[in-house]
This record gives sequence, C-alpha cells and structure tokens, in this order.
Amino acid sequence: MKEEINQYYDKIAENYDSSRFSNSYGKYINNQENRILKKYLNQENVKLNLDLACGTGRFLNYADYGIDISSEMIKISKSKFPSKNIIIGDAEQLPYKNEYFENIISFHLFMHLDITTMEKILSEVSRVTKKEGLFIFDIPSLKRRKISGYQSESWHGGNQIEVEKLKSITYKDWNMECYCGIAFFPIHRIPKKIRKFFILIDNILCESFLKEYSSHLTFVLRKK
Repeated sequence: MKEEINQYYDKIAENYDSSRFSNSYGKYINNQENRILKKYLNQENVKLNLDLACGTGRFLNYADYGIDISSEMIKISKSKFPSKNIIIGDAEQLPYKNEYFENIISFHLFMHLDITTMEKILSEVSRVTKKEGLFIFDIPSLKRRKISGYQSESWHGGNQIEVEKLKSITYKDWNMECYCGIAFFPIHRIPKKIRKFFILIDNILCESFLKEYSSHLTFVLRKK
C-alpha cells in the first residue's frame, strides 16, 4: 500500500495545489484547517515544528521541517520553501532524534492508512516530540460515515476513527487537549457560489456537541 500511495501522489503532485485547493471546496476545507492551526501554533516560532506528510507545503508556514514519502511532492514544497528542512522519508521510521520537535502537525495522512500503521506512526511521533509538545492531525469521523453509509473502495480515505478509540490508543503517551470537526456540512452538495457563506456556521457546529459528526476530526494531543 505504501508504494501505491507514493505513486499516486507522485502522479498528481504537479497539479495538486490547483486541483485540490484553488476551488471553492478546497478553500472551504483550507480555511477550517488553518483556523485550527492558527489557534494552537505560533507562526513566529516554528523552528522546531515538523509537518509530517507535508506534501506540497501547504502548512509549512507552521513548521521549519517537512517530510513526505513522495519525491514529486517534496520537489514542489522545496521550490516554495527553499530555506526549510524538507526531506523524503517514511512516517513509520522518522530520521530524527528523540524529543527533537516542539510540535508536529499532519493533515490528510492517517485517512489513507490502517489502524495498525497509524499506531506505529503515533509511537514514532511520540518518540520525536518533546514533553508538553503538541501533535495536531486529522482523520475522517467513523460516526459520520456510519450515518452517511460511506465506505471507501480503496486505501484512499479508507481509514476512520471514533474519539474514544483514539483515546484508547494514545492515552499512554498523550493527553487529548481537544478535538474539533472539519466540514460539518456536506459541502460537495452545496452550490459552489454560496459555499463560502456556510463557513461561519460550519465552524460553530464543528466546535459544538455535534462535532464528532463532522466529516473529519482534527485532534490536538499534548505529549505527557
């Protein structure tokens, strides 16, 4: 599966930013993800932050280090951020010293993996994160998928989780600072011209008691 993921992202790297985040759908998601990162990370102090699965560098304003399995994605992120420490690497075997990073972020990674692989990566992230450091990441919501009946036909977006399950596999190393939703509304069904008007109320619902029923969940964990 790892090789399939690598080949897939190598193939789409050149047009990834324009195809995924220049349209109203991508801007909607990007707005929500950045809102969370701005809340928890100081963009003036990113020297020891890592973007895990950094892709084309969409979130490298929040980290001076980036790592990704796709060489083509890395080429693009390096062209955008030539002064940053961006390398090709495997999330299951991070090439960094113990307790090296202050904070780590990772978006659109765990959605493609199985729970066993996810646990391995969580262990690696814990190893390289300093005490009290944050790990911020997203994954599709199992509760939402149960309601909608969605089932992925492949590895792409094939993983999902419930909050209690995540707590059960992270409690030894991490405290759950909080979690919130991403895309409570099924925005792909909302007319493109009016999507932007739903962002504010979507954000409110993604922080409410209904948040676990959002499309994706973003977790903020703090290292013990």
